[in-house]
Parts: sequence; structure tokens; C-alpha cells
Amino acid sequence: MFLKTRHTVGLTLLFCYLVAWLDRMAINMTLPFMAQEFGLGPEKLGWVLSAFFLGYALSQVPGGMMADRVGPRRVILVALVWWSFFTAATGVVGGLASLLVVRFLFGLGEGVFPAAVWKVIGQFFSKKDRGTANALVLSSIALGPAISLLLLSRMLPLFGWRMSFLMLGGAGTLCVLAAWMQISDSPEKHPRMSREELERFEQDTRSEAANSEQTLERGSFGELLRSPAIWVLFFVALIYNLTMYGWLNWLPKYLMEVKGLSLGKTGLLGSLPFILGGVGCMLAGYVSDRWFRGRRKWLVLGCQTVGGLCLYLFTRIEDPVQYMVAQCLAGFLLFMAAGAIWALPMILLPTRLMGSGAGFINTGGQIGGFLTNILIGYVIKWNDNDAAAGFQVMLGALVVAALLVALGIRERPATLPAAGSNTLSPSGGGA
Repeated sequence: MFLKTRHTVGLTLLFCYLVAWLDRMAINMTLPFMAQEFGLGPEKLGWVLSAFFLGYALSQVPGGMMADRVGPRRVILVALVWWSFFTAATGVVGGLASLLVVRFLFGLGEGVFPAAVWKVIGQFFSKKDRGTANALVLSSIALGPAISLLLLSRMLPLFGWRMSFLMLGGAGTLCVLAAWMQISDSPEKHPRMSREELERFEQDTRSEAANSEQTLERGSFGELLRSPAIWVLFFVALIYNLTMYGWLNWLPKYLMEVKGLSLGKTGLLGSLPFILGGVGCMLAGYVSDRWFRGRRKWLVLGCQTVGGLCLYLFTRIEDPVQYMVAQCLAGFLLFMAAGAIWALPMILLPTRLMGSGAGFINTGGQIGGFLTNILIGYVIKWNDNDAAAGFQVMLGALVVAALLVALGIRERPATLPAAGSNTLSPSGGGA
């Protein structure tokens, strides 16, 4: 059979994550309409966007701990039902106050989802191909916004923003059904996992390739937090997301107000860099697992450097063809860097602490998401409502994130013995 059980599990996670990103990113296309209906300036729109990230950040670690304690399946199912309900509820808000509450609760429920997903990946994939599987699922961070831009640019003229959210919320039932049928807490508990596939998985887990990079063997979450490497990854995720979430959330407004594109063209042209970003993210996992074991940070740095240059050129070029080429290259490379960054904790964290450890690192990322929307909203306001000013924040954060990767992460080549020390550690000390 071409698709193994673990492949169907991975594809189910990808599908659910795509819908998660579609639901959360739909608001970016509707912001101009909400601003007009509720009389909101850019700084208030920034708070609307950040309300989601506040709830999302607060529930990352609790979601991971629940996934470690009770199993990821139940956590994923509860998250799917929760966020689908609040996606629909966005369509019935009456003003700024109710919009802030709904977005916060939406984020609170969806925030338990990522760590549970990483827990499933840690259970179903060995370290030999865990980076590849994780990057496939993480490609949704680019493909979801691309689909959102394309879909909402068609839905909004036909149904309006309120009905669009109600329809998106109803679509969440498909995710609940898929997760109920395909996801289990471990390979041993999956009803369709054959003995042959389970034996093959155990062989992969014991293989030399799966054990060529050391894991942080910690007995508890508290001990894990005493590893400097975890804090390096926490701040890399935080600062890099100032760039990535800023770009994702403010690009539609930028294209319409600065580049002068219509709603339809914004949906089409705005989706292209994220489609290519999805390809880059998928490719990052395979490339990282195949050729960069023990030196994954160099893949991250190369992609960040060239991708950042392309994003800068996007803001400076006037010709539409040329600036879209620059932005598409930026999308491919910057999302490739994101996929390579997240290969590091998937290798570093022990499986039994995968949920809580990954949830903690992702908390840093969501703090970045919370801060960037408020910061960019005020920067735009202080620059006479010029949406182009937001890219100054994104590009500056990208430089800082690249420096932190270069100086804060040290790896050993996979071919060297790793006994007695950790593969990944902050510069100047062990993890």
C-alpha cells in the first residue's frame, strides 16, 4: 500500500492545520470592511489581531502538558470544536469589544492544538524523518494564508464578511470527523496500524540515522526549562515571528493601500508568495533531514539572508512583475527557514516531553505574534497611516533573528560522537 498509516495521520494533521490557518487568517482580508463598519483605526485593528495571539500564547504550554498527560487525540478534538465555534461567532460580533473577546477566546482554544500536533508527530515518526514530517505539516503556515486570500477574495463580494465567517466555522466539522477517524495517541493504539508497519517504525527508531543527533534527556518539564538551548529557540521563535506574522497579517492592507491593488488582485497576487512558501517549507524538512543533520542552522541562516534581501526589494521595487518575483522568492526562502528552524526542537526534545517543550517554544513565537500586530499598528499610525512603515519593523526583526541563530545556536556535525553532550546548545556552553 502506497500510503502507510503514519502517512494518513500526517496528512490529517496537515488538513486540520490548513483549516486552522484559513480560519485565523480570514480576518486579514476582512479588516478593511470591519474598520469601515466599526470605525476602527490601524492601532485598534492591531489590537484586534493581537487579541487572538494573546489567547493563543497563553494556552500553548497548558495544551502541551495536556497532550503529554492525557494524550494528544482528545486535545486535538476539543481544539477543533472550540475554534470552529468561535470562527463562526466572529460573524455575529457587534463592535470592537465583542470582537476582541471572540478573537481572544478563539486563540485560547486554538492554542492547545499545535503542541498536541507535535506530540503526534513525535509519536508516529522517528528522528530519522521527523523533520520532514513536521515541515510537511508546517507548510500550512504558508498554504493556509494563500488559500485564505484566494477564498476570501471570492467569498466576500458574494456573501459579505459576516456570512463568510459563519461558513468557515461550519466547515470545521470536516476536521473533527477526519481527526476522529485518523488520529490516535500512539502507533500502538491506532486501529489500522499493522504489525509490519509497527515493526518497521521500531526499526527506524533504533537506526543509526535516527540517533545521530542527541536528544535533551530531561526527566521533567522544569528540568527542560533549565536547558539554555530551549531558551535560545524560544527567543528565535519570538523574534522571527515579528517578521512572519507581520507579513502574513498586514500584507493584504499593504497591497491594497500601497501597491494599489483591487480586492480580487490582492487575493491572487497576495497568495503567490505563500504558495511558494508552502513548497519551501516542505522542502526544508527533507533537505534538513537529508543533508544538514548536525548543521541545520546554516540552512536557516542562508534562507533568512537571501529571503530577507528579497523582502526588502519587494518594498522598494515599483514594477508589479518585479516586486512580485521578489516577494515570491522571499516567501519560498523565509518559509523554508521556518521549516528548518522547527526541525531543531523536533530533534532536540525527548518524545515524552514533546508536547510541553514544543508548546513552550511556540509560546515565544506567539508572544511575537501578539507584539508585532500592536507594534505595526502604532508604527503605521505614527507614519500618517502609511502601511509601508510596517515593513521596517518586519525587516529589523529579521536581522535580529538571523543574528540570534548565528550566535546563539551551536551544532555538532552528525558524524561526530555526541556522547556526553547535547547536539544543540547555545554558543559558549552546553545545553
